[in-house]
Amino acid sequence: MDNMALAIADKCRNCALRTDDALICAQLSTGELIELSSHSTPTNVDRKQPVNARLVDRNPIIAIVEGVIGLQHVLKDGRRSIAALFWRGDIVDLRRDGERAPGNLVALTPARICSLSVESYDKLVRDNPDARAVAISNMREQIHFAADHSVDLGKKSAPERLAAFIFECRRRQLGGDDCQIVDLALRRSDIADYMGLQPETVSRGLKELERRELIALKGRSKVRILDAAALRQLANGTPGKPATPA
Repeated sequence: MDNMALAIADKCRNCALRTDDALICAQLSTGELIELSSHSTPTNVDRKQPVNARLVDRNPIIAIVEGVIGLQHVLKDGRRSIAALFWRGDIVDLRRDGERAPGNLVALTPARICSLSVESYDKLVRDNPDARAVAISNMREQIHFAADHSVDLGKKSAPERLAAFIFECRRRQLGGDDCQIVDLALRRSDIADYMGLQPETVSRGLKELERRELIALKGRSKVRILDAAALRQLANGTPGKPATPA
């Protein structure tokens, strides 16, 4: 392996996409990794900062290495909506046929991303069955999250939406469904933009879940799930137990 190849391989050595067996770059041979890495650009993005538009235009496939990225739309009057959340390991394909922009990618936490060459990525997905399986699984999961989120916004009350959001966060963080302490990751204002609520409603809704003894708040970003079965019922749209009288 020549010096350039060694440098590229070293760039990827400690990347989560490479070290986590479930993620896409862990499925690659050394040669495939060198090919993908030589045409990709890792980038750190500060919280509340957009992903560089020129970077997306050049390589519109974005892999999330660390942190949470939101797909944000801003209306002319300044109102914001976060249509989707992308977490560690997600692959965001922003290629489009029409002129309408899909929205802006904005870091909702400090994040690290890697923009991937379309040609290199498509070749991997075509030629490497393991990489293809990871890509398809990730796309399928994004579709399921989008469908669930649409139901949350269209039919559920604020406490029901927040219960669903807690389970979404638990599913996406390390430890997955076995975690009892869940990091909500986002600020209240960003949760509000994602769940179609006001920030004050988010705070009141979380307090309501605590009064019902479904969760315990731990600081501003973490919750402990106290009654997973009842919280799941609420997330699914079944009325939960009322708050304990003061």
